[in-house]
Amino acid sequence: MKLNDRSFLILLFFAGPGWQPVHDSGINIEITRLRNSNGQVLVSLFKDENGYPDNPGKAIRKGTAIIAGNKATISFSGLPAGKYAAVVLHDENNNMIMDRTWVGKPKEGYGFSNNVTGLLGPPGFSKASFQHGDDRQTDIIIKLKY
Repeated sequence: MKLNDRSFLILLFFAGPGWQPVHDSGINIEITRLRNSNGQVLVSLFKDENGYPDNPGKAIRKGTAIIAGNKATISFSGLPAGKYAAVVLHDENNNMIMDRTWVGKPKEGYGFSNNVTGLLGPPGFSKASFQHGDDRQTDIIIKLKY
């Protein structure tokens, strides 16, 4: 397709001095080390300690990651700059909760941003948090533990 003079002027008008490129300020999360493709992968994104990590109802965003092979991915778009922490659960039986053994050990895969773990429970928000800028895409990888 060839631009004629008129098309060029119209394009120049819309892309003039006030034109700014659109930046997607999202967070892309890749979840690795899934042991199978059963069920679903639940992801909660928290902006602060309120509700982290056990109350997804208080997450700033949540969703279901798409499983392909032994990986899953999810993207959250339009997020303001700041600190975030992600919590992931491989809900293999689709019951929307983390199943545990009779001694309390998780039966299903789980993970946290920065791939951190806690000593006697989940890691704190400060250990799992990462910085996201509003003028760029943030990509993180979370490796599940079973």
